[in-house]
Amino acid sequence: MREPLDPAVALDPARSVVVEACAGSGKTWLLVSRMIRLLLAGAEPSHLLAITFTRKAAQEMTDRLHDWLRLLALGSDDDVRAFLRDRHIPETEIDGLLPRARGLLEAVLTAQPGPTVTTFHGWFLDLLKRAPLESALPWGAQLLERARQLQDEVRDRLLAEWAAEGSPYSGGTPAGVPLAGAVQPDSTEGAALRALLADIGEHNLRTLLKHFLDARAEWWAYTQGQDAPVDYALAALRSVLGGDPEADPDAAFWADADALARAAALASALESGGKSEAERGAALQAALAARNLDGVLKKVLTGTLERRVWKPTKALQATLGARLEPLRLDTGRLEARLLDLLDARATQRIWTLNRHGLRLGHALIEAYQDAKTRQGLIDFADAEWLAAQLLQNEDALPALALKLDARARHLLLDEFQDTNPLQWQALAAWLATVHGTDSGMTVFLVGDPKQAIYRFRRGEARVFDAAALFLRDHFDAPHFATDLSRRLAPAVIEAINPVFADLDGYVAHTAAPANAALPGAVRALAIQPPAGDAAEPQGLRDPLTMPRAEADDRAVHEEARAFARTLADDVLGRWGVADNEGPRAAQPGDVMALVRKRTHLPLYERALETAGIPFITSRRGGLLHALEAQDLIALVDTLLLPHADLKLAHTLKSPVFACDDDALLAVFAQRDDAPRGWERLQELAAQRDCPPCLARAAALLAGWRTHVGILPAHDLLDRIYFEGDLEARYAAAAPPAMRPQVAANLRAFMQLALTQDAGRYPTLAGFVRELATLVDDADAAPGEGVAADGENAVRLLTIHGAKGLEAPIVWLLGGSDHDRPAHHAVLAPWPPDAARPQHFSLYGNKDARGAARAHWFDEEDALARRESGNLLYVALTRAKQAVIVSGDAKRNAWLERTRAAWAGGTLPDALPEAPAREPLAPLSATRLAAPAVGQRGTPSADTPATRRGELFHACLETHAPPGAARDLPALAARLGLAAELPGLEAAARALIGQPALAHLFDPARYRRAHNELALVDPDGQLHRVDRVVEHADAIWLIDYKTGEESLAATEAELLARHRPQLAAYRTLIAALQPGFPIHAALLLADGRLVDVNSM
Repeated sequence: MREPLDPAVALDPARSVVVEACAGSGKTWLLVSRMIRLLLAGAEPSHLLAITFTRKAAQEMTDRLHDWLRLLALGSDDDVRAFLRDRHIPETEIDGLLPRARGLLEAVLTAQPGPTVTTFHGWFLDLLKRAPLESALPWGAQLLERARQLQDEVRDRLLAEWAAEGSPYSGGTPAGVPLAGAVQPDSTEGAALRALLADIGEHNLRTLLKHFLDARAEWWAYTQGQDAPVDYALAALRSVLGGDPEADPDAAFWADADALARAAALASALESGGKSEAERGAALQAALAARNLDGVLKKVLTGTLERRVWKPTKALQATLGARLEPLRLDTGRLEARLLDLLDARATQRIWTLNRHGLRLGHALIEAYQDAKTRQGLIDFADAEWLAAQLLQNEDALPALALKLDARARHLLLDEFQDTNPLQWQALAAWLATVHGTDSGMTVFLVGDPKQAIYRFRRGEARVFDAAALFLRDHFDAPHFATDLSRRLAPAVIEAINPVFADLDGYVAHTAAPANAALPGAVRALAIQPPAGDAAEPQGLRDPLTMPRAEADDRAVHEEARAFARTLADDVLGRWGVADNEGPRAAQPGDVMALVRKRTHLPLYERALETAGIPFITSRRGGLLHALEAQDLIALVDTLLLPHADLKLAHTLKSPVFACDDDALLAVFAQRDDAPRGWERLQELAAQRDCPPCLARAAALLAGWRTHVGILPAHDLLDRIYFEGDLEARYAAAAPPAMRPQVAANLRAFMQLALTQDAGRYPTLAGFVRELATLVDDADAAPGEGVAADGENAVRLLTIHGAKGLEAPIVWLLGGSDHDRPAHHAVLAPWPPDAARPQHFSLYGNKDARGAARAHWFDEEDALARRESGNLLYVALTRAKQAVIVSGDAKRNAWLERTRAAWAGGTLPDALPEAPAREPLAPLSATRLAAPAVGQRGTPSADTPATRRGELFHACLETHAPPGAARDLPALAARLGLAAELPGLEAAARALIGQPALAHLFDPARYRRAHNELALVDPDGQLHRVDRVVEHADAIWLIDYKTGEESLAATEAELLARHRPQLAAYRTLIAALQPGFPIHAALLLADGRLVDVNSM
């Protein structure tokens, strides 16, 4: 029985509590506040055990705990009192708790051990390390995180072995294989393989085995204690199917004299009817004569093998007269017999699939387990299963419970709706034991079944209610519920409530009082695909000029265009979103775009790129296929294999060196006596007229190669990133819309070198081998990089990837990306309160499920529909202020659902217009004794010219490589120059692109460049140089002078005016780079470069 949330009871450290909290209600706040209350009540830090589902969530909880402990330690007394008051500590106890609150940070940081904040799998692995030795568990086994690769290796080896059985060999034979021409004795697995290949084909067989392997925990639970698991499962299936599944239904039909007589009578009668009936009757006669049962089925039943509607023609009625009604009855009996035959056929297919599939699947699991044992590995499924068995072992549990009770007195469980039955069984076994002791254990469980979206990982939302009942019975835990959202604007809540009103157990949400004035908007955007068929290209596609179509659905293409167009024209810079400083114009970083699947992500990315909107994507396994990652792979391949000319050419052409075609032709000259590319590059570098890009490439590549085999891969890449100035060069080469993603991918590639496979491949050669195994493995390959905090870019995420995130504006992209039902998979219904699955069998296509298992499939379909609704709920509740849902107007269920719920409503479809912010008042020099960090030392007067100069400088800083993430529209609005921004940006780009200034702005012409370089003089005064460019033989420092006054002055006047300033800059740079020639120059808006050295 759910009760309204009572925060005082929920945070009471002496009570066990279950909290069902809606999206945006502050679950993490509640859980970490509970940890604070426990510590204040005297709990030892080591007695706290918090379990969640992802490492990211665990880290977030740890960070939140430490942040609050720092506040308690360092905040003012009033702030600490307010903090404790918010956590529902009685007013009379607050002052007495202040000293303890002040000391909690030290207590937690110095505790050995401290609070445990971990994942379920992390906790299970820790349990296995604490298991008694007599349990014979793999205590020292390493965790296998990339299980798919080993699974594929084992599967392919077994398939090859089974396929070879019963087949003749010719030529040489591998070890253990009979001589040529001999036939190896057939095994049960070999026969099963051939039967399944003939029945479902190789692709579906691999799919079936993959699903079987993924369901190995369910298989172990279902067959636990059975000496012959396959025989046990088949016997159970036989009893479910009923009858004799091995009987031949076709032979039984041909032996059924009554059925044959009815079929012959029907054929004869039809021949005397109308034209169509006569044709059908003749075809039925021919099928009977040829013993063609499929022909009989098609002529007696409909083309979809269903009963025909009885509509005899007038001719047939006249011919048969009184015999028509008996014929109708006999035809009905014949149809029923044929439908029974179809059911028997389906049963036979089910039996055949399971008789062979279960045997192969069990053998695959056994081989996979053996491979892990030989390598000293366990995977996550092993950890769950072994931990559950350990905690349910009556002999081992008492000793283990003593160890657990000594460490964990207060259990906090987060996102519990994602738990699977096996995980809950493990927890329940331990908690049942604790209940029988006087350990003082408390349990705090929080989650939201409406956000259960991980059935593909075996998550089971119904476990939440089972756990709530258990805790009520064993720990007297009340079941609280809250539907107050602190995230969502009232308009968003008003839009969401009718969408889910028919959801079982849904309670209408309410907005927090603090959000009462927060504006909101909702919009359902129905995409109408262009009418008519697109013109089909004639002949073969030219891959150089015509991109390959990624989707044949015109609705998705149209939706992608509408997505980018609406953002650019209606949303960005126009909608007003709220932040801590008040309303402001919406920026790309305020938008989160969500998809159900990654299938069409490239289309949305391309649309954003075309519109010039920066974005970050989440394509799974996409990192190693990104262009910048391919460049880096080519670079490290070149360092390992310098004579691989294709890799070297790729490296030279990449933004790392940005060599043009003429430079590449110079390296790879087509001559008989031409040396390899590496030798030719070194030869060219020794020549005086060598192109700068080739000279730079030769020097850097040679230097980096000296460290191959000495430095670990990460350290070498770190040197390459720094010496090659990679981030700046890629920022200069990438379109503005791509820069955030490119920068994130470069960081992700560096992280991959540090973390891949726990650092087992520290050398560059080992790292390259590891990359080669990851490139085509989407499950194991790393996804593209994630934007750094504060990156101003649209986030393109899956709904699963967005769990726990939020954004002011959320766009749910639908297209026509339907959720197709699984095929060639496992049916294993497992009620959350059951010790094992109710059933375990395999199934093929949807139309071959069979009537005997229909109730389980109906239950699975209902759970799938519920999860689909949960996915929609999670997507919509990521939005703080605005929700946009788009999709095919005719084929998108989510769009139809939201449009129906919002029809006739009065909710706005756009956020209020963004207000123009008032320009900031200039700081008075008399109020500041020293300039603030990041500001120039001498404040200038606030005039239209100075404001224009400030904006022009910002444009140069943004667009001059390596570029800077400046919010130019916001700056222009603050300065009152929004109308002039496009012209100033164009002028800045034109200035940067002048050929005469290429040595200052073309990354191929220099080593490194810095914009707004901060320097501190010996007196502590801060100076900022507009631009510093490092060449191999000199350094250029540039000061921009873009005002009309500078344009009107002569070079002599400019030097007289600015020489002291430039001399000071040069002195500071010289102290950092002694011995380097330094050119100090002024750059004017018309492109004139005034070099102090030349005057």
